[in-house]
Amino acid sequence: MSSRIIAAFRDGAQCHREAGAVQWSISGVDKDCAMPLEILLSGAASIELPARFGSAELHVRDELGTPVYELHGDGKVYALQVRAVQVHRDAAAAFARVLPDVRISLGARLGWWLLLNALRVPGVSGLLRRFRGPSGNQ
Repeated sequence: MSSRIIAAFRDGAQCHREAGAVQWSISGVDKDCAMPLEILLSGAASIELPARFGSAELHVRDELGTPVYELHGDGKVYALQVRAVQVHRDAAAAFARVLPDVRISLGARLGWWLLLNALRVPGVSGLLRRFRGPSGNQ
């Protein structure tokens, strides 16, 4: 069976043994997008990993419907007998790329700042309603 890469680290990864449902946390920088990347391994109490990898990749093979995970790091292959694997990537940069670039004039910012700060004063909202006149009651 062929394997596919789920996660790859740039410039190494740190491994931390955890207590609780997650036994291992592997963290570093994603090779593709240079954003923080973390892998959490559950049900992996018997696995021994080094404190740091110079290079690391998480591979998965689907053998008869059951995924088999392998961690390739520093020329070694670690077979991961785990219950669950979670891969966490920071989505902030990808999210920011799809947002339109909106520029708001200084006058508009100042106007909103004045209005919102004025509305914090008790009674100002009623006063502003009177200035709007009857068209504001619709």
